[in-house]
Amino acid sequence: MAVKYTNFRGDEYYLHVRKTNKGNPSYYFKKDDSNTSVDSIPEGYEIYEHPNGRVFLTKKSRRKITDEEVQLLKESMENNSPIKDYKLDIRQKSIYLYTYENPVPFDENPLIVEALSDPKYKTYDAQLCFTLLDKDTRAFQVERKSYTGEKDDQWLFLEESTNLKELADKYVQHLGQESYYELF
Repeated sequence: MAVKYTNFRGDEYYLHVRKTNKGNPSYYFKKDDSNTSVDSIPEGYEIYEHPNGRVFLTKKSRRKITDEEVQLLKESMENNSPIKDYKLDIRQKSIYLYTYENPVPFDENPLIVEALSDPKYKTYDAQLCFTLLDKDTRAFQVERKSYTGEKDDQWLFLEESTNLKELADKYVQHLGQESYYELF
């Protein structure tokens, strides 16, 4: 049976393989194409879904972020952030916080607001990044995305601390607010 994965948008992806110029296998997901010879996930690999729904097969990596730290960020978002539609993207030593903000004011046409709230059309954007600096002291630094127009992927350093809860509580409250752009 083919390896099938359904992302948060409801799109079905099937795992495919092709040979590189050196003859090695290269795995990729293809949308709505069940004609594949791959019937299991190769040893040492895992499925990764980007916060915007793209699906990849990646090599398993040893994550440095603990489940407790991920849970702490979720709780901070629930308790302190005005934005409730968010995703966490956990990398080896970083947690990227992606948010969805409805681009249409709620007093606009309700049909447009409803359509843009459909997962098929949502786009999430990275806003904060919490990076583990020291695995022994559990020191983290927090950065916010820069909107200076120079490069799409620039980050502004905000602070570092061994208390991730304090960092999260201090900065997630600014998401979706004008005060977010005053952080630096």
